[in-house]
Amino acid sequence: MSFSDAGLDHNEVRTEEQKKLMAQIEADGVCPFCIEYFTKYHPKPILIETDNWFVTTNMSPYEGTTKHFLFVYKPMHTNSPADMTPEAGAELFALVAEIVKEHDIPGGGFFMRFGEGGYNGSSVEHLH
Repeated sequence: MSFSDAGLDHNEVRTEEQKKLMAQIEADGVCPFCIEYFTKYHPKPILIETDNWFVTTNMSPYEGTTKHFLFVYKPMHTNSPADMTPEAGAELFALVAEIVKEHDIPGGGFFMRFGEGGYNGSSVEHLH
C-alpha cells in the first residue's frame, strides 16, 4: 500500500493537477475530504450540503463519464460506514435521488469507498 500519512494514494492519481494537489495536501498534513479543508483543495463548488453529506462534481472525472459526483461524509473523519447513523444512510440515498432528478440522469452507477484505500481504489481515505 502506498497511502501517505494524510491518507492519500498516489497510485490512484489520474491527472497532473491531482498529483500537484496531493503534494500540497501532504505538506499541510490534513484530510482533503474533511469539510473544514475541502473547499481549500477542491476547485468545484459544493452543490448540496446537509448535516451528514456534501455533494460536488469530481474535479478529475473518470474517463468516459458524462457526470461524476462525489458524496462525502461530513460529520467526522471516518473510513467506515459503521460510523454512519441510519439517518445518514437514508439521507445519502435521498441526495442520490435528488442529483439524479436534478441532472436528468437516465442511468449510472453508485458506489461507496470505505476502509483501507489499497482495497477500494480510492485516492483519499475518507468515507465517500
